[in-house]
Amino acid sequence: MQETHGAIVIGAGATGLACAHTLHRSGVKVLCLDSARNPGGVMSTHQEGDFLFEQGPNTIPASATTFRRLTQETGLLDRLIPSSSAASLRLVYRNGHLHPLPNSPMGFVRSKLLSTKGKLHLMTEPLRPMTRVSRLDTEPSLEEFLIDRLGSEAATVLGSAFVRGVYAADLTELGARSAFPRVFNLANDAGGLVRAMLRARKVAKSQPIELPPGPNFPQGSLLSFPTGLRELPLALARGLGKHMQLGRCVTEIERGPKGWLVTVEDGATFRTETIVLATGPRDAHGLLAMTTPERTDVRPLLDLPTANISVVHLGLSQASLPPAFGFLVPAKAEPRESAPRLLGALFPSNIFAGRAPAGGAVVSAIYHSHSLTGLDTKGAVELTLEDLKRGLGHSPGGLKTARIHHWKGVIPRYGVNHDRIIAKLHDTVRRALPKLVMAGTWTGGVSVEDRLNTGVEAAGEVHAMVDGVNKASLKQADA
Repeated sequence: MQETHGAIVIGAGATGLACAHTLHRSGVKVLCLDSARNPGGVMSTHQEGDFLFEQGPNTIPASATTFRRLTQETGLLDRLIPSSSAASLRLVYRNGHLHPLPNSPMGFVRSKLLSTKGKLHLMTEPLRPMTRVSRLDTEPSLEEFLIDRLGSEAATVLGSAFVRGVYAADLTELGARSAFPRVFNLANDAGGLVRAMLRARKVAKSQPIELPPGPNFPQGSLLSFPTGLRELPLALARGLGKHMQLGRCVTEIERGPKGWLVTVEDGATFRTETIVLATGPRDAHGLLAMTTPERTDVRPLLDLPTANISVVHLGLSQASLPPAFGFLVPAKAEPRESAPRLLGALFPSNIFAGRAPAGGAVVSAIYHSHSLTGLDTKGAVELTLEDLKRGLGHSPGGLKTARIHHWKGVIPRYGVNHDRIIAKLHDTVRRALPKLVMAGTWTGGVSVEDRLNTGVEAAGEVHAMVDGVNKASLKQADA
């Protein structure tokens, strides 16, 4: 008789691995399946000679508690490395030059990023009343919210650059509450952004500080590992052992009277009491559409816009880069004809040691994939070198090696009322398909810490569903 798992997690990105790891540690009989040959999803690192290229995220904030806890549980705490001082300097392209992003009120006063009028509008934000939005109201777009609070110039320059770096999106494509729920809700409650910041600071001072596991890194530090962020997903997958199966593409999930039947591409089947969908929205829609009752509408997953991103990595010799984290380019950068066409560029070898040989550097340039349409590798590299020259004002250095990675549909765009649409979808699926948990990238946020948190929360939902016998049986079976 085929054994029944307590849970099957479909997807071995950050979310799926965090979920499967949490369930496994607590004794649930779990199986994690993914079609990829390597775990981690976008947490992927490539070593090319002495150059190390992060194909997805490069850094994690030192304040990321869930990341730090998982690092502790996988025995990686002593491998954490903090960012250099250069990581604190962020640059924004405007009017043909790179400008430091100010990190203090006086810095904004002195900065050339904004005009005098733009600075005055920004500094008088606390004096302007904010119209509060109830949960029943249609949320403003991020553009509407930022223009209302910061003014048109600050929204167009600062807001646009930041959002392109996080979501690879324009301000009009995102909902203020859906894309940045914590910031929006704090401002909505307090009556403005500055008031929200002051209130949050007051609350933080009155509460005990919960330090994340591991060393005390300087405030504002960013973290990684000597061989890149891939170390965490590799460690999580190792910890799962036989409960992690890669190269297994799930083709069908079927609800039966005694739980779920999961079928993979080679025809093998697995029985499980619960399922966690930790995939992208398109893959989740494909599986749900085959198994949900006819009147259950899962089209919002198919309709969710996503960003296609291409990352051009350059390994440089005799590099000439500013001592900074990198630079971002606003959507309407001027002068239009000579502005870089990229979303932004990171300087990973400035952030962490060991990313490039002595005297060399790594630059990772991020593009909308359509910006590279029709270009082969040589053409894409030439475009990147030209864009870096436009941004920096000079050649970044001699090219030693290059690598391009394309991510299709990698970042979902949380548009206006996305939060309400997804909440309704989850409620619909929960009623139609008991013991199925949706934990994909369409919910919970897009940062690595967001994805890890979503995975841990999904494990908590599974705990409320799984029969206690399954939890006990795993401990006995693995003893």
